[in-house]
Amino acid sequence: MVPTLDEAPNVEPLYSRLRASLESSGRDCFEIVFVDDGSTDGTIEIIKRLSEEDGRVKLVVRSGERGLASAILRGISEAGSSYIVVMDADLQHPPEKVPELLEALEKGYDIVVASRYARGGGVEGWSRLRLIISLGASVLAWILVPETRRTSDPMSGFFALNRERVKLPQKPPPGFKLLLEVLRLNPQARVAEVPYIFGSRLGGRSKLGFNAIIDYLIHLAMASTPLRFAAVGFTGTIINLLVFYAFLSFGAPLDAAILAGFEAGLLSNFVLHEKFTFSHRSYGGSAISRLAKYHVSSAAGIGVGFIVSRTLTTVMGLDPLLSQLLGVIAGFTANYLLSSRGVWAQKSG
Repeated sequence: MVPTLDEAPNVEPLYSRLRASLESSGRDCFEIVFVDDGSTDGTIEIIKRLSEEDGRVKLVVRSGERGLASAILRGISEAGSSYIVVMDADLQHPPEKVPELLEALEKGYDIVVASRYARGGGVEGWSRLRLIISLGASVLAWILVPETRRTSDPMSGFFALNRERVKLPQKPPPGFKLLLEVLRLNPQARVAEVPYIFGSRLGGRSKLGFNAIIDYLIHLAMASTPLRFAAVGFTGTIINLLVFYAFLSFGAPLDAAILAGFEAGLLSNFVLHEKFTFSHRSYGGSAISRLAKYHVSSAAGIGVGFIVSRTLTTVMGLDPLLSQLLGVIAGFTANYLLSSRGVWAQKSG
């Protein structure tokens, strides 16, 4: 599956190298699906000619729609095979590595990542700044989206998957890093790596720019379960305060107002965690049992926060405000870990 946009100099070399590498590995039955977003440099005409010469070449031209992630999803939907390889058209992803990706799928892996950072991989012609940006983006992904830690290169645009065993996003994520979203949606998938050298672009123009970086950061924020958990917690705090204030305004006792505020915020958090934070997971048990467990994890988080804040203030002699902040962080971490690994733990299998 190859998305294209103004890649005329690269299409024929890519086709020739793909065909040679697949046929030399004994794979005569394959399909090369090109999804084009309205190229104006002759790319479409070249692919049309190739498809007339070789029935294994398929062209899909989209009109009124742009975006690399959506193009990839369209290509996957158009493909006739269960095994899908996603790669760029610019020849920076070596076609000779495609048989290795397929071999890993044939061994039973669900997702196979062609990695620049695995042992034996690397990049050609990159400045130190670009390398730092790429590695920094990967580190951010590992921190904020734990499901990406199964590969050394979560930013890779060169990967393979078994679509019968891998859940794909219903809507394309912002930006162009579809692998990150695939890894997030499939925490139980078996992941393998194939090292490769990311080559220099031979023709056309790079799609990487400032807007692409912003899209990636937005995607990362939306995909991050810890950040989603924190965002839900913030809304729960607002609801807590509103209900607390409303109860006091109607003359309720202070203790009743405090409890009502906490319970309202907790129930709000629970619903949003079910529908938003952990919606990508398959978890067991009934909603009632998860709600009971969430009460326990929330109480534990409050307890941990209280102990940390109290200890830092009275034993360590830290400033009370700093101690309280660290206590909040500790309590949030405890609540998140208990919720993620207990209340909404991913079902195995």
